[in-house]
Amino acid sequence: MAAAKKKSESPQRSLIVPCFNEEDALPILVRKVEQAFAATKASWELLLVDDGSNDRTAALIREFARDNPHIKGIILSRNFGHQPALSVGLAHCRGQFVGVIDCDLQDPIEILTKMFALVESGKCDVAYGVRERRDAPLLLRTAYRMFYEFISAAAEHPWPKDAGDFCVMSRRCVDTIIALPENMRMLRGMRSWIGFEQIGVPYERPRRVAGQSHYNYWRLTRLALSGIIGFSVAPLRLASIIGFAGGFLSLLLGFVFLLNRFVPQLFPFGYNLNVSPGLASIAILISLIGSMILICMGILGEYIGVVLTEIKGRPSALTKELIGFGTETK
Repeated sequence: MAAAKKKSESPQRSLIVPCFNEEDALPILVRKVEQAFAATKASWELLLVDDGSNDRTAALIREFARDNPHIKGIILSRNFGHQPALSVGLAHCRGQFVGVIDCDLQDPIEILTKMFALVESGKCDVAYGVRERRDAPLLLRTAYRMFYEFISAAAEHPWPKDAGDFCVMSRRCVDTIIALPENMRMLRGMRSWIGFEQIGVPYERPRRVAGQSHYNYWRLTRLALSGIIGFSVAPLRLASIIGFAGGFLSLLLGFVFLLNRFVPQLFPFGYNLNVSPGLASIAILISLIGSMILICMGILGEYIGVVLTEIKGRPSALTKELIGFGTETK
């Protein structure tokens, strides 16, 4: 009976929004979400996760939660990053259908409403946004395209192209993702890995409505590496291929150098190896083999770093304050 009562008290919809220094965009987002959800008869909750902001984001979350019982706040103890903030939001949401959206409103509320309708109708377990066009610099668009092309080909499971974290999931999908044991989490990768029935919803991604993006090229590179290392062993296989290719090339060069000893008129690379016997061949081989070793060590180091993080078993983020959950903590 207690379990049934708890389930009946759960809202139909949950929406998770990670926030980092979003004092300009947050009021716009909250107003649009309130308008969109007020137009439906579904019960709902809005979870605003402050990822260690150093502006007025946390204060605004407290104000919104005080004025609207549908709004809840989660204040993290410091800046842990976008993906850990999403993981904390997933762990605290109670809705039967859970949406994820960024605070910058580059993912339109209208598309979010459409995705909720798809999942609630039973047509799918996951509806995710597919960015047909993004209003971003050419270099950034090219980098995104390269990442999705590579991860789609290298991942051990189907990985939709141009699909970020913007999505709506059923409760069983959320529970499945929460139960996954890894600490280095990437929502879009885990979401595609769990399977179930998934539908992509195409849309055009505009610029931010306010403020500035906090995802610089370094953060995007780290996110891409997390996705590649966490969901593909292709780089490890690449290291093996580099080793075999390097060995073959070294053998070929050795044959060329040996041939030069018997045919002095043959000048490989336009250089007479007999001028300084052994020096050129040694230099070339050392450079070739050394570069291959460093590449392979770098790839192995990335995977060892992930293994070390998982062995430590630390949580992906720590919560400092819960707001609007009925048992507020500080």
